[in-house]
Amino acid sequence: MIKERIAALQKAMQEAGVDVYYITTSDDHMSEYIPEYYKVLRYFSGFTGSLGTLLVTLDSAHLFVDGRYHIQAQEETASNGIEVMRLGLPGVKDPLTFLKDSYASKTIAFDGKLTATSFAKALKAHGLKVKSIDLASPLMKERKPLSKDKIYALSDALTGKSRKEKLNDIFYCLSGRCHILANLESIAYVLNLRGNDIACTPVFMAFLVFMDETAYLFVDLERLDEETLMALYNDGVVVKPYEEYYAFLATIKNKDILMDENKLNYESYRLVEKHNRLYHMRSIVEDMKAVKNQSEQENMKMAHIYDGVAMVRFLMWLKKADKSKLNEYDVVLKLNACRLDYRAFDLSFNPIVAYNANAAMMHYSPSPTKATKLDNSGILLVDSGGQYLEGTTDITRTIALGPTDEEIKKFFTLVLRSMFNLSEAVFKKGMSGCQIDILARETLWQMGIDYLCGTGHGVGYVSAVHEMPPNIRYHMTDSGSERVAFVPGHITSDEPGVYFEGRFGIRSENMLLCKEVYNNGYGQFLGFETLTLCPFDLELIDPESLDDKTLKALNAYHQKVYDTLSPYLNDEERAFLQESTRALS
Repeated sequence: MIKERIAALQKAMQEAGVDVYYITTSDDHMSEYIPEYYKVLRYFSGFTGSLGTLLVTLDSAHLFVDGRYHIQAQEETASNGIEVMRLGLPGVKDPLTFLKDSYASKTIAFDGKLTATSFAKALKAHGLKVKSIDLASPLMKERKPLSKDKIYALSDALTGKSRKEKLNDIFYCLSGRCHILANLESIAYVLNLRGNDIACTPVFMAFLVFMDETAYLFVDLERLDEETLMALYNDGVVVKPYEEYYAFLATIKNKDILMDENKLNYESYRLVEKHNRLYHMRSIVEDMKAVKNQSEQENMKMAHIYDGVAMVRFLMWLKKADKSKLNEYDVVLKLNACRLDYRAFDLSFNPIVAYNANAAMMHYSPSPTKATKLDNSGILLVDSGGQYLEGTTDITRTIALGPTDEEIKKFFTLVLRSMFNLSEAVFKKGMSGCQIDILARETLWQMGIDYLCGTGHGVGYVSAVHEMPPNIRYHMTDSGSERVAFVPGHITSDEPGVYFEGRFGIRSENMLLCKEVYNNGYGQFLGFETLTLCPFDLELIDPESLDDKTLKALNAYHQKVYDTLSPYLNDEERAFLQESTRALS
């Protein structure tokens, strides 16, 4: 089926005079996670990951994926005649370099509404011929429509700051300049509104344009009730139909426009570039929402207590279950129920539940039709999270299902050391994610091992589970979020791991809140407070690989987990947690 779809696309390309067609995982808003309607790349490749680039030529197809998806992409596209380009490995070119080196004199086409301005401009800067045309949509049948669910408001008690206060802050920073905001999480943040348009990410399809001290919101009007419409009006927001956005941009003239070319589609850029002065910069809203205010911080702590309770109940069930009667998807169902039957109103992403060798695929996820049978031995990697009205969570635990060999215990302990090396760090104000990344990797680098992904990502507040900044990684990205300095109020994940293809994968992940530690004659020092509350599997600890520093940190962490969660548990759950958090010596 995929081969036939690619062939149909190649025929359309030939008719349109196109040599290479570019498809990425995106929507009109450059979102990481997207509605089903926009899953064009999956339709033409079979790849189900959250990030990838497909380049279709007249006689071939190439799928570019980062280290999280090397194995998964190969497995999902092996029968489709698609060459997987494993980014990050020696000799593998990124899509831009690949096009520049191999197709310099050819015509490169893309759907301008689904392509970032930064990529389109980079193609043109390298002298490539570009053409904005949607060749894919006419070939896609039975696309799932966009959501029509009602958009709802979060109270000021949950957000810690009113919509009007946020708008006033933005207009003050803009100083009369225009700003086009397409990022859905940022729009939801500014307006203190949420929706159900994207699975696990409570946002809604909209654009927001700040111009002449007025905020113009482009959204499906039928999804706003009268109370919300009136509240927006009272706060100075002019609401217009979603479909009028592009026509509105065409009317803007002689303005200084601030825009993030990584998060604004090329069609938007094309409509304003000729008659305005454009300035490329990360949106001020990105930095505003990344720094959680005091109410958001306290609420996030509560969300992690709720999540910890759900995780303890899940772990107790898993440890006592006969694993030979379960498969990975059975575990997913139980894990989801533990959250949704308690306090979560949604998941924050589709859980990763990976048994033994499957865990070497960083973003492997089972399904009802594709799930490996478990046994009472080996390890299970579980990466999951929940959406609560108090915040968003993300946690990974690697769990022993029974006897495990010494090699697995050794690497589990080394990963644990890596995680605590970062979470216990104290560093000077002004340090960024790319500067502290080595703290997590050093233990593994000393053994000649690395993981081909970042160490940590920011997390949104009742929003996307991936939010940048902050961003902890040593390799540079187009957004530059790894070079943004940490400030108190940033929340990031801490998730080093090891992945051995065909054998096993291990990851441990906690969420960290950046806070002030010391302020003296040497300046301001920062550190982290751990938000996640869930035991690590003591059965997987290798005493010979556990250093005194990590032992002390682990025991202190487990005592905090027990003290915080035990009041929320019944006697059986409390006894399980007490045993799971016992001090090691």
